[in-house]
Amino acid sequence: MNCDDIRALLAARADGELGAADSLRMEAHLATCAACTDIAARHDGVVRALRQGLRAPALYMKAPAGLSQRVLQAVQAAQAEAGVRPESPSPRAPRRTESPWRHLANWLVTPSRGLGLGLGAGALAAVALGVGVLVGRPDAAALTAHDITASHVRALLGARETDVLSSDRHTVKPWFNGRIDYAPPVTDLAARGFPLIGGRLDYIDGRPVAVLVYRSAKHPVDLYVRPEAGGDTEPTLRTERGYQLMVWRTAGMGYWAITDASADVVQAFAHALRGG
Repeated sequence: MNCDDIRALLAARADGELGAADSLRMEAHLATCAACTDIAARHDGVVRALRQGLRAPALYMKAPAGLSQRVLQAVQAAQAEAGVRPESPSPRAPRRTESPWRHLANWLVTPSRGLGLGLGAGALAAVALGVGVLVGRPDAAALTAHDITASHVRALLGARETDVLSSDRHTVKPWFNGRIDYAPPVTDLAARGFPLIGGRLDYIDGRPVAVLVYRSAKHPVDLYVRPEAGGDTEPTLRTERGYQLMVWRTAGMGYWAITDASADVVQAFAHALRGG
């Protein structure tokens, strides 16, 4: 890594998103570069000050007792009101369905209900948490897609596309031996327009994952391969922060292909890799 690489990755380091290999390279560089060490120290100081400021007691207020129960009751009442009444003997013209959150908002700002317009940041946070539970959380695939996109971007910014640089799959595949607990399939796709560049190791969902690096014209195509439970699935296209991903599962292995090229490139890559 050079000084430009280090400074581009400082934010990822502060957020805990830096991969193990990049962390080692960064620490090795900082041990020998006084200028980057000074910049990193100042950056860390700003991050610490920001985190301490966000923990200030003035930003928080204890939620009133029974808030969670009242939020749940308000939502349930609004849902019941919006439903079809069973006693209606004849069809009626469809009426406009009102959002249940309107009733919740009215309840929050009505002084007689105990909160009024003086609702504090802590109570708002509790309401947001309750709404998040009711609406639902991102699924595992969405979280994995986010991690893989962050990993792909880090590799591009850090100028470390590969740990092993070779177009020979018989060189790339053995490199992973002893570094991960599975053997990723490595396919030569040069004849299909996707030459193999090499491979690297990264961390996704808290465990090391093999990344095979291919090329399409000037665009890198990273293929993340890891064991996944479940049956085979057909490739599906996802878009994450402007990057195109194709996701599928075959023979107990999960495949995540990502590129900054257009969707048809990653679709063609998946088609070629699957032997189409």
